[in-house]
Order: sequence, then C-alpha cells, then structure tokens
Amino acid sequence: MNRFSMWLAGIMRGRYGMDNFNKFLLIVSVVLIVADWFIHGRILYFLAVLALIYVYCRMFSRNINARYRENQKFLQLTSKLRGRFSGGGGFSAGRDKTHKILHCPGCGEKLRVPKGAGRISITCPHCATKFVKKV
Repeated sequence: MNRFSMWLAGIMRGRYGMDNFNKFLLIVSVVLIVADWFIHGRILYFLAVLALIYVYCRMFSRNINARYRENQKFLQLTSKLRGRFSGGGGFSAGRDKTHKILHCPGCGEKLRVPKGAGRISITCPHCATKFVKKV
C-alpha cells in the first residue's frame, strides 16, 4: 500500500463506512443535483447537499450499531422492490435454485453448498467445525 492508502485506512479504522443506504442517498443526491440544473430551484440543490452531509456523517460515524440498524431498516423497507429488479440472483435460499444455505452447528455461520451433491462433508471456513449433511 502506498502512503495515501495507509493514511485513508487509518482514518476509516473503527468507522462505519459505506452501505446500501448510503449508496441510495448518493444516487438521490446526484438525481437532485441534475434536476436542479433543469429546474433552477435552489431547494433541490440544498436538499442534495443535506443528503451528502448525511452520507458523510453516516460513513465516518463510530456508532456502528446504530448505522447498521438504519441500513437493516432500509433493506427491510426496500426488499420487495429490490426483489423485483434484482433478477433473482444472490445469496438467498429462496432465489438460488442450484445452491442450498446451511447453518454451521458450531458458530451459526451461513454456508452455501451445491444442491443435489448427496451426502457431503462440510468444514466451516469461519470456525473449522466439520459436519456431514445430505443436500
């Protein structure tokens, strides 16, 4: 890593960073700025700046639990909309027809295994627990 990357990594250590809610707010602020170019009402520009300030406050926040709850609430509210536009891919048992999601008996971590493989021996990459399942 070069010096700038190390400096930036040091600043972001212990901070929340980017998530889906921040990405959504960034897109909204860009749309508001573009709309302001055509409408010339400074209220849209002001709202865009407020959204950007909120994005940076969330990104540099050290209250990770509160930001995580906000993101989960956003994901919960937009889950149906995202399900329609996502195309059905992803790390979900309901959407993936070729894989099955198992939970590690040791740590509870989600593990993705291929369907129809029969009886397989699985080693959890998180806690190294070994177990056998039929999939």
